[in-house]
Amino acid sequence: MGERGPGQAASASEAATRTFSRDQIEKLLPQKPPFLFLDEADLEERRVRASYLLRGEEDFFRGHFPGNPTTPAAIVFEALGQAGCLWLRAVGDKRASGEILFAASDGARFFRKTCPGDRLALEVVLLRTLGRVATFSGKVSVRGEEVARVKRLTLILLEENGDGRKLAGDLSRR
Repeated sequence: MGERGPGQAASASEAATRTFSRDQIEKLLPQKPPFLFLDEADLEERRVRASYLLRGEEDFFRGHFPGNPTTPAAIVFEALGQAGCLWLRAVGDKRASGEILFAASDGARFFRKTCPGDRLALEVVLLRTLGRVATFSGKVSVRGEEVARVKRLTLILLEENGDGRKLAGDLSRR
């Protein structure tokens, strides 16, 4: 391992990685603070690696649970879904501007809780797209320890036509 020396070319996956700041992510996603759970992200052709620092000032910590603030499971999976949404907006059908809906999650498991001060390391990998549906696998870790995983996280891309009806976007088969 180690750094590349002069004259060594980047691998295909390194060359294709695009890094997004929180400001760039906020411009692409419909989720906005205080419900945006991505601080930065690296996108590849079929993968997103992102992170989010649980600052402790998030509103859900006030009631979940007082004196023992714990991140709700739904928030952890929302962060994974947002990483998938980012892939759809930045790598998938770039012309698509419609809503992205969380359709399903299968095989979701938690292994430990997360608290203020933890930095969630999020990873989603595209399993397949079919028409308007994209399915990812995902995992979350903190300091290298696995926190949660999902076998299949499915998102659906909708587009609005001229009369306000929602139509399926086309991501093509990947």
